[in-house]
Amino acid sequence: MDNKKLRYLILKTLAEKKDPFLELKNEDTPERDIFEQGKLLQKEGYIKGNVCADNTIHMWGSLTEQGEQFLEDNKV
Repeated sequence: MDNKKLRYLILKTLAEKKDPFLELKNEDTPERDIFEQGKLLQKEGYIKGNVCADNTIHMWGSLTEQGEQFLEDNKV
């Protein structure tokens, strides 16, 4: 899956109060890709409060205003 689309879907899933690993993981989108994009989204300020260890996100955080704006700007 395209990284920008995956970032959008992660943010959308979090906005719906769901776990991106459970909702998005499949043959085309491995957990590793979700993890990497989730870490990037936090680093870039779109998500706050992820709890990470052992190369995974154990608890997902929430969207920041910047994350909400990204969703609004990139609606499909």
